[in-house]
Amino acid sequence: MTSTTSMPASMVSGTMDSSASGGMSSGMSGAFSVNNFATTLYSTSWMPGTPAAYAGSWLFLFFLAFIWRALTVTLSKLDAYWARKHEAYSILVDGGKERVDRKKAVEVWRTSVNLPRAALATLNQGIAYLLMIAVMTMNIGFFFAVLAGYFVGELAFKRLHAQ
Repeated sequence: MTSTTSMPASMVSGTMDSSASGGMSSGMSGAFSVNNFATTLYSTSWMPGTPAAYAGSWLFLFFLAFIWRALTVTLSKLDAYWARKHEAYSILVDGGKERVDRKKAVEVWRTSVNLPRAALATLNQGIAYLLMIAVMTMNIGFFFAVLAGYFVGELAFKRLHAQ
């Protein structure tokens, strides 16, 4: 007993159109693309069509990841600086003797500290989202540009973070 089933021609050739896949098309592939220079990055007008334009986009993503890492370390260093500079102590008077209580009190809201901190944190998060969008293009070159920029930024700035 033989059973024959007919398959759409699109499935036999290795491609699948939206009608063959049940009418749903996600627009995202499940694997990284390797040989695709014409990957849209951030807008339809930013689609590197030549190897030189692709290299320029790669360098942009590399330096964006590098700047993101530098900004992350800078935020950490600034937080430590502001904590030391504006450390809140409570002074208690006990029997005529002044005593400084070294327990950290609730940090007082300061415009000179909190506005720059919020602006830098917002910029840092915006850069992180731009890098995430670049990686989500599923272009392997863009993925490695972000990783390489992070790696070099980590090498350059992590020692500053540890001090």
